[in-house]
Amino acid sequence: MGSLEIKFLVILGVLIGLEQANAIDCYKCYTSDSSCNDPFKTSGAASTACIGSCFKIKAKESNTQAAMRGCLPIVAEDKCEERSFGGVSGTMCSCTGNLCNYAVPVGSSIIVMTAALIVCVGLR
Repeated sequence: MGSLEIKFLVILGVLIGLEQANAIDCYKCYTSDSSCNDPFKTSGAASTACIGSCFKIKAKESNTQAAMRGCLPIVAEDKCEERSFGGVSGTMCSCTGNLCNYAVPVGSSIIVMTAALIVCVGLR
């Protein structure tokens, strides 16, 4: 193995180690799970490792409310935004702390919010 190949492997190993060190855990639940709604009970809640940001979506259509929590594959700002799409109104929050999506008054970009509401509409 040449000197260039060894350097490449060392750099690759360092980058993988840094990426894993930056991983956070996010709570993960979906609309079909009533325990995902607020007030959210963190004891016994499922979580997942995430390289990016955690999110929480609360959506409402007529008298039906739903919530979803999970991981975004991108790093988004810590904030919340409200949006409406196809008769569904909702709040999308993103955060970058460990298990931060339990009840976050934080958020995301317009693109992430629109994509999340499209996913919610598609799950109906």
